[in-house]
Amino acid sequence: MKAKVLWINVFVVLFCLASLRAQENSKTKKNILALHSTQDIKIDGDLSEAIWAEAPVAKDFRQYSPNLGAPSIMDSEVKIIYDDQAIYIGAFLFDSSPDSIMNQITKRDVLGNTDFFGVLIDSYQDGINGLGFFVTPKNIQYDIKYSADADGGGFSPIQSGDRGWDAVWDSEAKKVENGWVVEMMLPYSALRFPEEEIQTWNINFYRHLRRIREDSFWQFVSPQEFGLVRQSGQVEGIRDIKPPVRLSATPFVATYLGKSSEANSSWEHSLSLGMDVKYGINDAFTLDMTLIPDFSEASSDNLILNLGPFEQRFDENRQFFKEGVELFNKGNLFYSRRIGGIPVNRDLVDDIETDSILVNPITAQLLNASKLSGRNSKGLGIGVFNAIEASTTAEYLDEAGQIQSIETSPLSNYNVLVLDQNLKNNSTISFVNTNVLRSGQTYDANVSAALFNLFNAANTFNVAGDFKLSQKYYPDSTALGHSYSLSVGKPSGNFNYFFSYLEESDTYDPNDLGFLFNNNSRELETNMEYRNYELSSDWLNSFGIRLYMGYSRIYNPDAYQYFQYNARSWFRTRSFFTFGASLSGRPFGDNNYFESREPGKLLKIPSNIGTGFFISSDYRKTLSIDVDASYRQFYEKGRFFLDYEISPRYRVNDKLFFVFEHNGNRRNKEVGYVDKVDEDIIMGTRDRKTIINTLGMNLSFNSKMNLDLRLRHYWSVAQYDAFWKLGDQGELIETDYDVFNDNSFSTFLLDAIFTWRFAPGSDIFIVWKNSAQDFRDSPQDISYDYGQSFEDLLRLGKNNTLSFKLIYFLDYNLLVKR
Repeated sequence: MKAKVLWINVFVVLFCLASLRAQENSKTKKNILALHSTQDIKIDGDLSEAIWAEAPVAKDFRQYSPNLGAPSIMDSEVKIIYDDQAIYIGAFLFDSSPDSIMNQITKRDVLGNTDFFGVLIDSYQDGINGLGFFVTPKNIQYDIKYSADADGGGFSPIQSGDRGWDAVWDSEAKKVENGWVVEMMLPYSALRFPEEEIQTWNINFYRHLRRIREDSFWQFVSPQEFGLVRQSGQVEGIRDIKPPVRLSATPFVATYLGKSSEANSSWEHSLSLGMDVKYGINDAFTLDMTLIPDFSEASSDNLILNLGPFEQRFDENRQFFKEGVELFNKGNLFYSRRIGGIPVNRDLVDDIETDSILVNPITAQLLNASKLSGRNSKGLGIGVFNAIEASTTAEYLDEAGQIQSIETSPLSNYNVLVLDQNLKNNSTISFVNTNVLRSGQTYDANVSAALFNLFNAANTFNVAGDFKLSQKYYPDSTALGHSYSLSVGKPSGNFNYFFSYLEESDTYDPNDLGFLFNNNSRELETNMEYRNYELSSDWLNSFGIRLYMGYSRIYNPDAYQYFQYNARSWFRTRSFFTFGASLSGRPFGDNNYFESREPGKLLKIPSNIGTGFFISSDYRKTLSIDVDASYRQFYEKGRFFLDYEISPRYRVNDKLFFVFEHNGNRRNKEVGYVDKVDEDIIMGTRDRKTIINTLGMNLSFNSKMNLDLRLRHYWSVAQYDAFWKLGDQGELIETDYDVFNDNSFSTFLLDAIFTWRFAPGSDIFIVWKNSAQDFRDSPQDISYDYGQSFEDLLRLGKNNTLSFKLIYFLDYNLLVKR
């Protein structure tokens, strides 16, 4: 069996290497002249003002997909004018069948099953940082901020960036006899540009023609070339414009009504006031502040039964921490969920009887947060972030019945500093520092990092790396740790590759403000990929094949962890049916040094091989479906892992849309940590089953009003059939330990969020959240049946909250005009 697994691994490697080759691309930069206007421009989608007839035209779009480089099937004409307040984009998008234009209505910042048009602006011409503004035929707005991570590759060339960024701008779209028209007003307060008399910006225009799935750009963009923003044309003729005073505030009022699932609990209510403020310090830098923040409109977290050695990572759903954070994410040292997250010393109450605990907050209270960010005319990006978190206290009854308190988190100050310098050829060097300062005796933490990302002139070769130092300051000592990495690669062309090395010491710990699953490792990796978007096949549009290989050793002690490979392929047909398959393996097994929860203690995992496939049908259809499945077989009798996902999508009409996701996984004969008894580490062989059902609904009443509904039911159960003592060499040794350790966890949540953008930048949120969760670990309570578990969960009490939040956008420039 081992020989067969090894030969399959070798075959996969040779097959993939034989399939790879290279190809390059080149193109000429286009130019367009912007025309100055002294007359008022009404944003109505008509382009009826005389100045529009005089403006030069940008046309001759070329396809990104499905026929790379070919002229766009439908003509597009774009014009640019400007005045002292804004730049205006007018686009006439010809269509031979206007009645066939697809125009699903969605909420803002969601591009559904619809045509759309947009502009990409790089006002500092650094080829790295840019802004994107997009509009659908139903006037749904979508804006995004691009950075070095936006490579322009893949199936969605314009959606790789900071989608949490929001600007206030105006637009209108209108269907006409031979197509549709877009008119956009981008106020200078929404842009950043150098304070110079004559402005020259990089610019590009993009059109998505949904019914034929055509993506096209005015300045040709190739998925084979690294960097979306750098593949831009140029706009000239803008002069004598001045950055306005960029001062805006969004005061809010929020009311809350809630009732917990606990017996005899009563309804609680609250009223809060707060404000977010944006201030443009100069033409490049903006200060954002949130005072007494409220995040009641944020989606609920997806809780799971976590039996592994690492904490669960949650998505950031709070708008302030999602918007404009691309600078702060440099080096992956900023995990914003730490702020207002679990109190750092919450485990101090672990030894207290649960029935005696009166109050033990699961999150700390965020008092305020601010961020300063921008990039000057020399290409230096500066980001400064600060947040203050209130102290958190748990209360409990002592043996005498008296109320006692424990501080589970002190008053804390979170800080991030980023310096990011653009260099020639889209290269960058960066410095990042994060630190957490806590009052009292709780330790402080600091992480510093230097990063570089260097390209040659053609952007066909790349060298990148970093060095990071973590420090923890205790009252009587200091803990130091380090990490560094180096990679070289070829990011452009049909054939891409990289080779990298990463080292993280066993004391490296960025997790006070960052997120790292595990340290203490050395990893050598290589990735090779071949993609072809220019096939002449009658049925196949494009395909790609990727081979990844990784070798890892533990840092302390220096010892083997694993060798793995993963080969993956994808294919997209002319009818936009996408499918693919994968083959992966760890032919020599693993030495797992983390499952034991004790440094230096390993668990041996046998060699294994896995395979998988996925299919994705055409999203233009009323009913479409995604299917993803994988299976992993271990070189051990009865041990296997199975994962699958089935997700149908149904569009009732252009206003109502459903997505259902059914996820399941099974872990047969999985070995995991159970307990520590005296000096013995107890491991258990268990079968785990998990089922997740999620239903999402979006109802759009119009382009300003939306209702999002999400129901999620999660169930997972672990059943043990044997227990072992972990040996010194990672082997499992028989033991007389026989304590019941089966457990199950189920949770149900319903999020209903109604949003009404009643004025530019101003919103009303009405949010209802209903949830319940049930953890069981006693023999008489656990249900090993999904249906029974669901029924039990429905009988439990529910947490119910209803909140109303009003946010109103105030702009200094509009107030002055009045």
